[in-house]
Amino acid sequence: MDRRSLICLAGLYPVFALLPGFCRAEGGQMPGGKQLVLTGEHGYEQQSIRNLEAGATIDARNASFTVANSRNTNPSAMMGCDEGTLPVNRYPVVIRNCPGVHFIGGRFDGQVPLTSDWRDTYCNSAALLVRDGTANATIEGVRVRRCWDAIRFAERADGFRLKGCWFSEVRDDAVENDYLLSGTVEDCLFDGCFSGISVDPASNDRDGTGQTVLIDRTLIRMHAFLSKGEVTHQAPIKAVDQSPRLRITGSVFALASANMRGFRRLERTWRLAIESRDNVLLWLPDEAIPSALPMPPSGFKVLTGADAREYWNKAHLQWVSGHQNVARFSDEAL
Repeated sequence: MDRRSLICLAGLYPVFALLPGFCRAEGGQMPGGKQLVLTGEHGYEQQSIRNLEAGATIDARNASFTVANSRNTNPSAMMGCDEGTLPVNRYPVVIRNCPGVHFIGGRFDGQVPLTSDWRDTYCNSAALLVRDGTANATIEGVRVRRCWDAIRFAERADGFRLKGCWFSEVRDDAVENDYLLSGTVEDCLFDGCFSGISVDPASNDRDGTGQTVLIDRTLIRMHAFLSKGEVTHQAPIKAVDQSPRLRITGSVFALASANMRGFRRLERTWRLAIESRDNVLLWLPDEAIPSALPMPPSGFKVLTGADAREYWNKAHLQWVSGHQNVARFSDEAL
């Protein structure tokens, strides 16, 4: 069997639309045919999974994927990310109409340019896309690095649960929830992202004020990238007035750039928080906190400078050491 093929277990719906081709059934079938196993290196081949039986499991713990959004290594105003000869795989895994699915594991290695300007690198992409009737999905133990968006929950993917995932070097959103869905982000590490969790529908007429997003025991460290001529980053939560209400518990938000953008978004984040307890806001630069920076509500402890960096380093090490089940890349310590 080609190493990029899917290994599928018998009993799954025959109406799968799996790209690049149909999959064969092999041993290990679960009662009711509710397990799909992905193994091997899938490279630039998109895996589109749809119409699984409700409550199915997708086991990708031994699978690897490549995410690439640019056809050249250094997009610019003269040569954008849609120009060039390099292969792209903007959505390596797409899950459609799989209610209650449980996606476990998977290693997504990105080739998204990290030094070009954000504006020129904006060819939309997400390592994992969940959409079209995939309500109440659980995404667990996924490792993603050097991507555009790490994971995107789109239309009719409400009630999501993101658990124990590790995302790093994220050029845009670690989590895009621009359809303003209710969901939970728990026990995750977002280690270097331009934007943490987006709940901003942009120009679309959406209203999430009746929804709630829980952020629990999650570490979010911002990282400054070149954006519109300036090295900076956005806020940990990219919010608007129509965003879902927020419950923030036991979490750490680390701000890395003294000239960060998103002060208004940060103010909205604090205003949208209907619950806030046992959290820490870290100001990592040695420069003083700007007087215009909106300070968090009660339930946040604030640390700055060396104390903030020491706190982050300890929290980061503790998370990585405590999640040995999450896939590593070959250049990372086991």
